[in-house]
Parts: sequence; structure tokens; C-alpha cells
Amino acid sequence: MEIWGDYHIHTCASDGQGHVADNFACASARGFTEIAVADHGFGAILLGQTRKKFDAQTADVLKANAMKSVKVYQSIECTPLNENGDLDAPDDVIERCDVLHMGFHRLMKPHAIRRNPTYFLVNGWGTSSARDEEELVEFNTRAYLNALERYPVDIICHLNHRAKVDVKRIIKVAEEKGIYIELNEKHIETLEGCIDILLQSDVRFIMGSDAHRTDKVGSFARVKDFIARHGVPENRICGVGISPVFHSKKGFAPKREDI
Repeated sequence: MEIWGDYHIHTCASDGQGHVADNFACASARGFTEIAVADHGFGAILLGQTRKKFDAQTADVLKANAMKSVKVYQSIECTPLNENGDLDAPDDVIERCDVLHMGFHRLMKPHAIRRNPTYFLVNGWGTSSARDEEELVEFNTRAYLNALERYPVDIICHLNHRAKVDVKRIIKVAEEKGIYIELNEKHIETLEGCIDILLQSDVRFIMGSDAHRTDKVGSFARVKDFIARHGVPENRICGVGISPVFHSKKGFAPKREDI
């Protein structure tokens, strides 16, 4: 299996160790033709994006793309902040992105945690009862669905990692809107319990190393094993058999009503 796209790479703009140029050089040396840098959103504690860092990264992406050997997309890996689906990036910054990633992260700034303590302090830590777990899954699902309805999300990252959702409902919307489900090298095990549901749908997948070190760019040992064991068709995987098509962010204005 030839892999030529890695659509989830971190840089020192959040908690990664390399710059865009470092990731570009590594991807080029390893024969990749497309990558996406996707640093954490503005709500991430200590190591999230800021306007200043995003502006600097944009300039670095432009420089890399001028070399033309590897296409570099710029994204933000946003977190749904609440049941309304608010994402932790300003609307005007999202509008400047080539791609928009979305996934749950629990290490958020205090103001986000204070607004939704159960959401951030219970997800991933365990609930006290089956009923609490059921209610939390429903809350998480509504947060995801509202975010998918309101924002031009392209990629759902590490689905079911720490925040479990009703996969069937999420996949229905992902199919309708052309949103990709990530095959995440660091967290591929979270798809083990729902891969049959995913394969029975028409949803498409996308490769993401979630590399935080430059030498991990394009590393997909666990994902390749997962694809082989579950028979994931290559013609449904961006970065392997097909090229991605990302939503336009120009003129983006989030819908304010809930679904």
C-alpha cells in the first residue's frame, strides 16, 4: 500500500516540535505529496494556536508551497466546547484555513472547563453509572452534531477518543456533508468498536499520523495493520487511493441555531 498523504501533523505552533519547513522536508524525503498542519485550537491550555502564531504559520505554509514538491494545507484541530457545538477558534481564522479538523480534547483553558465541567472533567475519566455514561454519550453527540451543522468541518479526528458518541448519527451527517473520518496513527484503537458501522456506510477515511515530532511524519504502522485486518478499501482512503476534497471556508459564517 502506497501512502502519499498525511493530513494531521502538529508543529511548534502548538505542542509539536518542528516547524512547517521541518515537516515539509521530512514529507518530501519520504515521498509524500500532500500534508496538512493541524495545530490545536485557541482553547487548548498553554499550547494552543494564537493569531500571532497562526499568521506566522500562514507565511511558512506559503513558503513551503512555493517549492511545489509537497502540497501543504493549513488547518486547526478544534474542540467542540459545549452542547451548542461552539469550536475553539475565531470565525475569521477558520475562514483562512484550507482544512478544518475537529476532535475532543480535555486539556482546555479554565474558562472552557468552568462552562462545562462535566464535559471536560468526566469525558475520558469514567462515569459512575451506566445511566451517566448514556447521558454523556448523548451530550457528546449533540455537541458534535451541532458543530458539524454550524461549521465547515472536513475531518473528524480520533473518533470516540475520550468522548464517546453515537457513531451512527455522526456518520449519517458525515456522509451527507462529505466529512472524512480520520485513521489516526496514535489513536486508531478507538475505531475498533465501530469499524463495522463505518464500513457499512459510504463515509470516506483520511490518513493522519497526528505526528508531534518531525520524525513521526508519515508514520502509519498501526493504521496499515488496521486497514489490512479490517479490509478497509483503499479507494475510500484519502492519501492512499483517493485525493481529498475540502470545503471552502470563504465567506464562512456559522449557523447560530442548534439542531
